[in-house]
Parts: sequence; C-alpha cells; structure tokens
Amino acid sequence: MKVFEIVTSTSGPRVVRIRDADRPGDLGAVAALHGVLYSREYGMDATMEASVAAGMAELVLARAREGDDGPGRMWVADDGERVLGAAGLTREEHGLMRLRWVILDPVARGHGVGRALLDVALAEGRRRDAAGVYLWTIAGLGASRHLYEQAGFTPTEERPARTWGIDVVEQRFDLKW
Repeated sequence: MKVFEIVTSTSGPRVVRIRDADRPGDLGAVAALHGVLYSREYGMDATMEASVAAGMAELVLARAREGDDGPGRMWVADDGERVLGAAGLTREEHGLMRLRWVILDPVARGHGVGRALLDVALAEGRRRDAAGVYLWTIAGLGASRHLYEQAGFTPTEERPARTWGIDVVEQRFDLKW
C-alpha cells in the first residue's frame, strides 16, 4: 500500500492510501466519481457512469469465477473517508492488458497520486508478464495524456466518435516493454 500526504487549502492535510478496490462501496464510488467529474468537466451524460459501472462489474464477477489473479485488478486512492481516485487493469487478447477507469478527484491532482495509481497498475502488468498495456481515452485530457506519455505510452490510433452524449476523438495509447 502506497501512502501520500496531500495538503489542500480547504481541508488541511490528508493521508491518501492506494489499496486494492475490494471493499463494499468501492465500485459505486469509482463509478460515481466518473459520472460526476466527466459530466462537470466535459459535459458527458449518464452513459459514461453506466459504462464504467458495467465494466467494473464484469471484472468483479470474473474475479469471483476465476480467482483474484485471473482477469485483472483495480485499485483506489482513498483518504479514509472517501475514494479520491482509481485505476484498473484487465486481461485482454494477445497477451496485452488494458488500463481502465483511471480517474482522480481534483482535490488529489498534482500530488503524485495519479502517477502512483498508474505505477501500481503497470507493475501488475509486468508481474503478469503481459506483452504490454494499452488504453483508450479521449482527446483533450491534457494532464492524463502527459501522465501516459511520461510512463512510455505512445499514441497508436485515433478515431472520431459520438459517445457518452458528446462528440469526441477516441485515442488509443500503447506501452510495450
């Protein structure tokens, strides 16, 4: 478990821990964080939250069937009161893993928490001897793109789409090791 202390102007210091997302309420908190933040920051509709919730539910049910180490894992960053961020990694085809559900509450941004979540996920991919990791995101998420590129991801595909109630440019990033 990785521990951070972040200081915010509104609430004073907070200790933030990165841990497995295995407690009741974690999935709902992560889905809600996606729904609220992406609606507020990008104008997305409720289908964003539903899509996240469906994917996470599939992971949890697959882990129940196959065992904890099979289909993937998910982590959250929390301050003891609420979930402030998340990242997940799922098994995909051709020996690849997929980075998913990366999100960070604005109060936790800029403190290294997002990078730590990404590092935990990538370490899991390496532990599993994956051929690499890929992710899908949308254009316009500058801080996220910077984080991914710093970790060695490169853009490999781009396509326009209408999803989550808005027009976007979907982008795929790949990391091979």
